[in-house]
Parts: sequence; structure tokens; C-alpha cells
Amino acid sequence: MLLQLENTDKDNIDKLLAFAKQNHLQLSIIDDVENNIHLPGKPLSPEELTKLIEKSRASGMITMENAHQIIRDKYNAG
Repeated sequence: MLLQLENTDKDNIDKLLAFAKQNHLQLSIIDDVENNIHLPGKPLSPEELTKLIEKSRASGMITMENAHQIIRDKYNAG
């Protein structure tokens, strides 16, 4: 899970990390890592995203085959 914290400062981040440690939750700060973390492939275009949302709303779900095809198309995996 990726969380984006807004309007906070170092003290609040330290409190969050202390809370996580106390409750045995594993949190990692990724901004301090030298490697940029990103997902491979191209993001969906606004049109593709709209079409995907419309299909899921119309059917209640997206089939695994449809999801796999979208991933294959984005990764050029044919």
C-alpha cells in the first residue's frame, strides 16, 4: 500500500513511524531510497481509463481475460 501524506512535518512522520513500530506495522520511507521506484509500462490514457471504468461499472467487474489483455497491450507482450 502506498500512502501520500500531505501538510505534515518531520515530527508527525516520526509519530507515525513510532505508532507503526509499536503496533508491529512495517512502514518504509521510499523517498529516502536512491533508486526511483516505478511501475514498468505506460500508464493508461484518459480514454482507456474511462473505457475500463465504464466496462467495470456496466458489468460489475472486469474479467481476468480483459485485464490480462490490457496488461499485455501495455507491455507490448502481444
